Amino acid sequence: MVTTNDTRSVTTHGGERWLAFTVLAAAILEVVAPVVTINGPGSSPGAGSGPELLITPVGWAFSIWGVIYTLAIAQSVAVLVRGAHAVPRRLQVDLTVLYLGGAVWIVLAGLDSSLATAGALLVMFVAAIDAVLTTARSTFEPGWFSVLTRASVGLYAGWVTAAFFLNVSTAMVDAGLVEADELPWQLAVLAVAAVVLLAVLVRTGGIVAYAAAGTWAMVGIAVTGNADGTTGVLVAALVAAAVIVVVTAALVARRPADA
Repeated sequence: MVTTNDTRSVTTHGGERWLAFTVLAAAILEVVAPVVTINGPGSSPGAGSGPELLITPVGWAFSIWGVIYTLAIAQSVAVLVRGAHAVPRRLQVDLTVLYLGGAVWIVLAGLDSSLATAGALLVMFVAAIDAVLTTARSTFEPGWFSVLTRASVGLYAGWVTAAFFLNVSTAMVDAGLVEADELPWQLAVLAVAAVVLLAVLVRTGGIVAYAAAGTWAMVGIAVTGNADGTTGVLVAALVAAAVIVVVTAALVARRPADA
């Protein structure tokens, strides 16, 4: 149920039309960036520029970027249709930074610098987390627009959360701090990523799309562990995925009937 105070809050802190166009332009830019990079077609953020790790999701898991990009553009267009006032200005800024960061990541990936791509993912990670938290505490109308916004922001934020830890890991390997075939430190990174995913999930009250992206990442990692015969990775990733699903179900069940 939307109260008078909720409506006043969205109206007072609503976004601006020029920012809405900026968000749409940034969303389109990150889609076309791989085509126009100097070094030829590039990868999508999170593909782990650098060596393959024991915790790198299986290749087909990265197809989620197609859904993420499609939802990002659709949501940006929907904001222009609904009116910029329909979303918080803070969310518009977050999404602009997030989408531009994605385009920059693609350019940096062509330079084969995992440190640079990890830096870009850090900026994206901060923007994505703030975006999903802002989305969680905001009210959107009508229902279809709320579903679209939460799905778009949640899926992007969840996948970037997982991608950030993967990119940091590849940067650590390239810097000679750790070895790509060593299991203990990668299990530790996987555990930290799962804890962060769960912490943000709880703070958002259980945004399903965020949980779906995190679960998808863990399943992709589990498939890699199974293919490599790395039982530790397989078990840890499956346990993390199961916990995310259970926590999400519990959070959704606790929501008021009119939420």
